[in-house]
Amino acid sequence: MDRCIYKIVSTFSFCILFSANAWVLEYNGSVKITEKGKVVDANEYADAVVYFIPDNPIQLDAKTLEPKQMVMQKKSFVPRVLPVQAGTEISFPNFDPILHNAFSTSPKNKFDLGLYGGGDEKSHIFAKPGLTRVYCNVHHDMVAYILSFDTPYFTMLEHNGDFKLENLPSDSGQIILWHPRAKAVKHQVDLNTAIDAIVFEINLTKRRIPKHKNKLGKSYRKTKDKVY
Repeated sequence: MDRCIYKIVSTFSFCILFSANAWVLEYNGSVKITEKGKVVDANEYADAVVYFIPDNPIQLDAKTLEPKQMVMQKKSFVPRVLPVQAGTEISFPNFDPILHNAFSTSPKNKFDLGLYGGGDEKSHIFAKPGLTRVYCNVHHDMVAYILSFDTPYFTMLEHNGDFKLENLPSDSGQIILWHPRAKAVKHQVDLNTAIDAIVFEINLTKRRIPKHKNKLGKSYRKTKDKVY
């Protein structure tokens, strides 16, 4: 039976429900995201990731991973946040009639795909677990985030803030909620025991477009908004 027994007020808040049977463990919940006391637009919910790190490491096989895409379209990365398992190859097709240059200086998965035009695409394998901040060397406002995990248990939020982690191991570990504009929350759980619901709230405090330099470590050149 689902239960919601108590509430914790902190930087993050989400309601977590637990259900289990002999074959599968699930961890279900919902998230409320606010900024300056007001509920945010749906696009902020699309940027949140929930994942489970078991205390006992899982043996993963990168050979079975399917490639993913992060599209460059209308001078944006789509999706803006992409969670994958470490070892996944991600392609960056350019759907715009202009040049783009996807790159990252994040230490664990540093890459630079160089300039290429509409209709072309290049890819990179995100071999190491960690957060990769992706930018375009041409357009300052193009920002994306790739989270490569050493766990297969991760998911995105639904538009209403609900989420479900499925096929979890019968193990203890951490449930982590991540958003690019807030500090991550870590919650220890034991999936072998009954879990009461906890309510957290995500309060966004960081800029949507973080301050950053181009791939040479220099400031971006100003561009005319009228030019596509």
